[in-house]
Formats: sequence, structure tokens, C-alpha cells
Amino acid sequence: MKKIIKNISLLGIIFSFFFLNSSVALANENVTVQYRTHVEKQGWQNFVTNSETSGTSNQALRLEAIEINIPNTSNGGIAYQTHIQSIGWQDFKSDGQMSGTEGQAKRLEAIKIELTGDLAYTHDIYYQVHAEKFGWLDWAMNGEPAGSAGYAYRLEAIRIEIVPKGYPAPGSTDRPYMEYVKPQVPMKVNYTTHIQSYGWQKPVSNGAMSGTEGQAKRLEGIKINISNPEMIGGVTYRTHVQSYGWQGWVSNNQVSGTQGQAKRLEAIEIKLTDRLAEFYDIHYRVHAQTFGWMGWAKNGEPAGTSAFGFRLEGIEIKLVPKGNNPPGTTLNAYRDGNRLYVDKKGNGTIKGSNSGIYHIPGSQHYNQTTNPRAWFKTELEAMKAKYRPARIN
Repeated sequence: MKKIIKNISLLGIIFSFFFLNSSVALANENVTVQYRTHVEKQGWQNFVTNSETSGTSNQALRLEAIEINIPNTSNGGIAYQTHIQSIGWQDFKSDGQMSGTEGQAKRLEAIKIELTGDLAYTHDIYYQVHAEKFGWLDWAMNGEPAGSAGYAYRLEAIRIEIVPKGYPAPGSTDRPYMEYVKPQVPMKVNYTTHIQSYGWQKPVSNGAMSGTEGQAKRLEGIKINISNPEMIGGVTYRTHVQSYGWQGWVSNNQVSGTQGQAKRLEAIEIKLTDRLAEFYDIHYRVHAQTFGWMGWAKNGEPAGTSAFGFRLEGIEIKLVPKGNNPPGTTLNAYRDGNRLYVDKKGNGTIKGSNSGIYHIPGSQHYNQTTNPRAWFKTELEAMKAKYRPARIN
């Protein structure tokens, strides 16, 4: 019995010796990974190897498919899985098969790569992707996801490297994958205005009025931000200030306008940035001196007046999913007192009525004013003649 146990132990030692030597040999084997990508507008690229870049950067071109293989080895292989636009995670492909799509204009958004067979025990595989907006992310390894989820960002390039098991990573592994988690609190656009005599008001949100109505108080400054954004992005805006003109663009709750200078805001432009701008429109309208509530502007269009010297008195701002209807009429969102209204012969087309009100072409009562007392080429010309503008609504 002791002899049998001794023989079994000897066989175990011999087996372990040969397995260890085999593993060491495999680990010392010069393993090369070979890969190529299908790039938007360019098609299939040439094969590259071991940490070389496949794809593009700074060209805004999506990866659409990938093929990966490990040539000249019989000790294992490679498997990989891609996350595809509007499809999600595709089934694993292996050893040179295509993962992704061709001819469907669909972006790759993330990838997982792992070794198979004995190679999985003797080597590690690292991979790094260049993602839209993020640039080069950190290295993932052995089946971890690399890329992004929830952002709808394209992969643009990839690098892959195989190293013996336990060797250091080619670079940082802190952030290979970015996943967006939609906040539980709804997204809102928030804004506050600095009002003549009153100062800064409490912030309001999603279409509520900031400012005053019927008090002849000027807006002097404004701050706007997006809370709980559903995706990457923010808000940027600029104002037209009395005696200064258009100011530079500011963003995300910075002050646009003035404080303590008694300067009125006369117009404003607001727009979204990054992915928010792709999925949402921002609409806004202002209450202007003399005109009252004006039409809705959106996405960087001017709202308010120019050349009249009229103050803004109130504002409403709303976020609307891209392509949906505006909150109300978009007519007369912005009025320029120097704009020419003339016919082909150069004659003015602004009508001055017998009641001392002028009507611009396209306004509510323009066609009903059939016997005008006077004609004007600009609104300022009509005002200088002591005519007052028709109310917008």
C-alpha cells in the first residue's frame, strides 16, 4: 500500500513538473494579436498588431466592425463581443470572425475581448478604445467592457496587446468604460434674473416666468443652468446689454449682463451643448417693454429687441425633446428697429393706422388695415412719427 501511494505521489510530481514547464513554455511563446476595423466612409483597414492603432482619431468616423485573430499558435484563441448602435451586445465572435455590421451605418459603442484555451491561463489581453467625446479611455483586460454605454457615443479607434500572465498593464486601467446612469430626479432648466430695484430673484424652472410684468422694471442680469442632465451637455447664453451690445458667451450659471450699473438687457440668445443639443431643443421668450410677450425663439436665435432701447422685463425658458412643437407662436421673437420693410420699388410697407398704431407685414392686423394714414420703411421711422407698435398678442 505504501508503495502504491509512493508511486501516485511520484506521478503527481512528474505531472506537475511537465504542466509547469508547459505553462512556462506557453508564457514565453511569442504571441501576436492581429486585428483590423471597418471604418465609416473608409471600409476595412489593413491589419495591425500588438498595440498599434486601428481606426482614426480627430476625424469623427465611427468603427462599424472588427476582426481579431491570433496567428501561429495552436494553444488557444480569442473571442470578442461588440455593443452595436440600436442592437446592443452582439453574440461573441472568435478567431477572425467579423463582429459588428457592414453596410448598415451603425456605430460600435463598446467591446469585450478574452483569450480562450490554454492562452487564457498563460496570458492576459489588454485593449484600449478611443471613444467620441472621451478620447482615449484607459485599458480594459480579459473580458472587461471598454467604451461607453448610455451616451450613444461611437468608438473611433482601438489598440490591443497580449502580455504574459501577470505582467504590468500597458497603461492606466482606471477608466476603460463609461456608463451613463439616468438620474432619478427629472432634468430641469433653471434660471434667475437680476431685476431693477429688487436684485437677484429666486430661481425658477421649466417655463415659469422670471422677472416682472406691468411694473416697468428692467432685467439687468441672468443666470441659467441645467440640473440633473440626462446626458453630457449644458447651456450657454449671451445677452445684449444697453450701451455695450452683445456680450461674450457664458455657461452653466455664470452671470450674463451686469449688476450695479443700471443697464438694461435688451435681447438674449440661449443654446444647449454637447449631446443635450442633439436630443433637446431649448425654447425661450421674453417680455419686452412696449411689445409685451414676444414669440418663442430656440437654440441660439435672438429673443428681444434691437435699436429700440427697450428693456427686457421677464423671461420664460423650456426644454423640449428634439423636433417637438414649440410651446407657442414663434412669430415676432425678435424685433430690429432698423430692419427695412420695403417693396420691390423701395417703398415702405409698414402701415400707420388712423388710430396712431403701426403694423408690420405679417402681423395680426396688417391686412385689416386697409386705409393707412402713413407708410414707413423701418419701425424706428414709424416711432419717430409718434406711432406706437401694435401689441404682439
